[in-house]
Amino acid sequence: MLLGSLLGKKVLTLDGVHVGEVEDLEVSESWKVEKLILRLKREVARELGMRLALRPRGAVKVERVRGVGDYITLAVEGSKLREVLEPL
Repeated sequence: MLLGSLLGKKVLTLDGVHVGEVEDLEVSESWKVEKLILRLKREVARELGMRLALRPRGAVKVERVRGVGDYITLAVEGSKLREVLEPL
């Protein structure tokens, strides 16, 4: 899979909550993808108590990704999103 194909993909939780879309990737010095940088939906950012910037963003470690296909599924339910999402 090409990394560029991940950009713009919708990100969902296990229970189907649409979190946002992949905006960027964080890559380590050894060229390993470490985190997905997400452009969050405003409703999700508000529910998480994040400051509502023009483009609310957050990061999630790739270890929290359950699957990649037409969309990206996180290995967490919407109620636990606060535990895995780092505000940016």
